[in-house]
Amino acid sequence: MAVINNDKQTVNKISVEIVSKIAAKAALSVPGVNRLNETIADNLTKKISGKEYAKGIKLSKNEEGICIDVYVNVDYGAKIPDLAWDIQSSVKEAVEAVTGLSVTHVNIHIQGVTIPKNRSQEG
Repeated sequence: MAVINNDKQTVNKISVEIVSKIAAKAALSVPGVNRLNETIADNLTKKISGKEYAKGIKLSKNEEGICIDVYVNVDYGAKIPDLAWDIQSSVKEAVEAVTGLSVTHVNIHIQGVTIPKNRSQEG
């Protein structure tokens, strides 16, 4: 949401919830990403504040912009370096395009590998 102050300058103020949901949607759109993982911080945030942000996404701010940590489970057989690169690109592009904020880092944390049900029944 844009807010106009007394100096008639526009300042963008975007909630953490919106940025985390944009990042989550971008990460989940990458083929090979199975799901986002809830972190301990997600659980604590829900219990303390009662607010639920997109699970698996952690935002922090530095002098140059924002840093996004993405916690994911990937599909079995995915090439993890390529997948991580695709997630980074997708999240960075989506957040910058929608919010206009500068994204300095997108850190990918692979939390696990998910084996498809039909593959586990073959063996």
